[in-house]
Amino acid sequence: MIAGVDQNSLFEAAMNILLRGGWVLAPIFLLGWFGWFLMIERYGYYFMLKGRSISTFWKQLHRWGEDYALEKLSSRPNGYFYALAKDVHEYRDQGPIAVRNAMEATRHSISVNLSKSLKTISTCAALAPMMGLLGTVSGMVHTFETIQQFGFGNPVLLADGISEALLTTQAGLLVAFPLMLAYNYLAGCVEKVEDEAWSEALKFESYAFENKGADLADPVAGDKPAEEEK
Repeated sequence: MIAGVDQNSLFEAAMNILLRGGWVLAPIFLLGWFGWFLMIERYGYYFMLKGRSISTFWKQLHRWGEDYALEKLSSRPNGYFYALAKDVHEYRDQGPIAVRNAMEATRHSISVNLSKSLKTISTCAALAPMMGLLGTVSGMVHTFETIQQFGFGNPVLLADGISEALLTTQAGLLVAFPLMLAYNYLAGCVEKVEDEAWSEALKFESYAFENKGADLADPVAGDKPAEEEK
């Protein structure tokens, strides 16, 4: 029963704030939810891009062979480095030009997929304070209309317009600040993953062509990991 009362109280308080903030508060609220929805989705995509540890891949490559290392890397098939390494493995027989073209195409495709939502998130963070400013203007217009009709005799009537102006400004800033901070952090993490994956893929490309004639895919059966012998 107490939980129900608390939920009703929270709902009533939220509705009261929306009513006091005027019509501008509703699009600010929706803008914030949309921005954070995209942000959470992008964070999920970022963790998929990270894939498996690249250092572990190199250890497995030198010890167990190329096919085994790529097989283990494929357990996270959406990884950025795995996509590039897969291009090297698949197009190596066609020469370095074909490999580099495939890598560039993969890199461009992933970058385009990333930049679409990131730009939208940045736009949401930039629009939120502008919407708050619009609410400020709307609230001040409301205040002046009240003054024109009733004068300065009733402060309660003036408080409605001032409250609308301040609430929308506050809401716009509360939406923009954390969204922009999360966006900047995510953009930095994504850039780091891109740079690391690309540099390590170039190393793997050089390694693959240097050892093209070597038998990298068939390590000695007795040297295979325990799970491979089962």
